[in-house]
Parts: sequence; C-alpha cells; structure tokens
Amino acid sequence: MKNYLSILMAFVCGYAAAAEFKEFPIGVYSADIHSDASMQAIRNAGFNTVHSYSCSDKDYQTLLDTAQRNGLKVMFNLDRKWVTEPGGMEQIRRTVRQFKDHPALSFWYLYDEPAGKITPDVLRPFYRMLKEETPNIPVAIVTCWDETWDQYSDVLDIQMVDLYPVRDQEFPNAPIQQFTTLVKNAAALGKPVMAVPQLMSWKSFSRQLKDYDKEKFRFPNMTEMRYMMFGAMTYGVCGFFGFSYYHAVRTGGNPKWWETDCAKVFNEVKRFSAAVNSPDQPVIFRRADDSNQRAAYWQGKDGGYLMLVNAWPLENQRPGCWLEGYFDKDYELTPWGNTRKVEASVVNNKIKIDGKAQPWEVFIWKMKEKEEN
Repeated sequence: MKNYLSILMAFVCGYAAAAEFKEFPIGVYSADIHSDASMQAIRNAGFNTVHSYSCSDKDYQTLLDTAQRNGLKVMFNLDRKWVTEPGGMEQIRRTVRQFKDHPALSFWYLYDEPAGKITPDVLRPFYRMLKEETPNIPVAIVTCWDETWDQYSDVLDIQMVDLYPVRDQEFPNAPIQQFTTLVKNAAALGKPVMAVPQLMSWKSFSRQLKDYDKEKFRFPNMTEMRYMMFGAMTYGVCGFFGFSYYHAVRTGGNPKWWETDCAKVFNEVKRFSAAVNSPDQPVIFRRADDSNQRAAYWQGKDGGYLMLVNAWPLENQRPGCWLEGYFDKDYELTPWGNTRKVEASVVNNKIKIDGKAQPWEVFIWKMKEKEEN
C-alpha cells in the first residue's frame, strides 16, 4: 500500500481530534428517559448513545442515570431557550457544572437546527463558555439544509446534518442521494461530521408537507437505510444519530420496523465500526464517483475491509472501479454482514464483480490476498 496515503490519514486525524470517542457513536434522538425496557430496546437495536429533549434538572438526572444503568452514553441536550433569554449564559453554565462529571455524558448538544435570528454570533459566546468549562467534551450542533446551514463551523466541534428524503415515493425513487450529498458537503467544511439518518415515516409530520400522497408515507427500507448509513461512512463520518426513537415506535411509528429493518441495519453498522480500526478515517477512492459509485477501504483488526456503493436508483450493469493504485496485490473478496453474495475480487487495482449492482446496493467485503500460482 502506498505511503502517500499515510499523509492524508494524518491530516484527517488532526481535524477529527476534537471529536474523539472511545466508541463510535451510534445514537438515537428522543429516548424514553424513564423506561429501562425502552433503553434496552435501543441498545438491542445497535445503538450506544441516546438523547432526550427534556431539559429539567430532574429529567437530566433521570436520563443520565437510566442510560448508564443500561450501558448507554448521552448526547446532552442543553436547553435552547436560554440562548435568547436574560441570564441564559449562567443558566447553561450552572447546568454544565452540575452534570459535566456524570459517567454517561458523551457530548453537549448546543442547539437544534439554528436558523434565522440564531446566528453563529448568537451561539459563539455559549460555545466558548462550554470549551472553557469542559475543554475535553465535544460540542455538537445539528443543521438542516437551508441557506445558512454551512455557517456554523466555528461554534461547534461536531457538525451534525439531517435530511429525511423518504416520503411517498416508491422504491427505488426516493432521492436518498440527497442525504449523502449533504454529508459530503458537510465534510468539506473541515469539522468532524455526524450524520442524522431518517428513522421515521413522514406520517409523523404530515401536516408539514403539501402535494404528497400521505397514504403512501413510509419508513426507509433496508436497502435505503444501508445506502444512507454506509454511503455516509465512505465520507468519513464520526458517528450517527438517528431521528428518532419516539417517532419510530410511537407517533406515526411502527415497532415492528424498529425491531426488524432498523435493528438489522444498525447492528450491522455497530459490528462494522467495531471490526475496523478507525471507522471515521477510511481511505476514499474518489474516482468511483465518476460512475455514480462510492468506494472506500478500512484496515480492520483482522485484515482489510472494502466497500463499494451503487449511488444511483438504477441497476449498474458493470459495477466496480479502479482503486487508484493503492493496493500492490490482488485479493479475494468475501461478502460481509448483510451483503449479497456475488463473486468479486480485486485484480490489478480494480474491483471486479460477476453480475449487476442493484439500485442503492452496498457491498462490503472482507479482503484476503490471492495465493500466487
């Protein structure tokens, strides 16, 4: 493997340092803070981090204690009202000092989708205060895709981005590439990116949408979810935070979908992030983009892992791509996780697949050096 890529990896490590975690965060919004059973359902589905919008001291304590009891970490939702109310700085400072040493605390969630009057200038004093009080705890903000989404990089350590593209479209016509495009654009801003995938049907928010067939609102299927998750990982995300547990199982929700499709995909992501050394630092093969594909490589604890993504709602008749001279040997490729079993190999630095790639299909392979004849 070529040494020049080690320089790139060092650069990636440098800007990601502000968002280092002991475990790759796989989180979910809106957990039930009072329910051990719900926390276990979240953990069993592959998640390791939770969140709640509740902001009283009593609720904060309950969330942290319930999460810790169930082996989960917490994205701590700071009360957004104090950003604009008199005395807000000291209110948030008091909260931070009260809970900063709780063992379940993972990182601060400063603001949810700032826009309009909540400019970076408004948030900057609060970000500085958090870094003064807790310099080693990352600060996250989620931004949706509006005209100002990319202007907050200097008031956060983790750039969270959300976009929920599956509405009333039949598969494979939902524009789920919008999600990975947003992740790509966020990564270009230079801060660690945490992607927020769709874990709900728009039935939960049907009053917000016009000109849609509301009877056809649906959850993402497994193929779409694998594309959004693993497609995002090819850009080097530092974690995921799905929206949301409450909407997945309650309001407009479907507990069966949570227990089957959602759990199967997120447990696969959990296993993959544990199998590779640095899930947020892939080697990215950018030439794959030329043919509506994504390709990336991770060194694992027991060998290499190679990923190829069909980033298109149509079959790819000739999937595969050039790997930019990175490998100096040929490899056999063994399907990993929920990957469909097809004959595949790396020959002369090119992925070769026997067959077509289905719309939005993700291939993950374990690599094994070919034996010389």
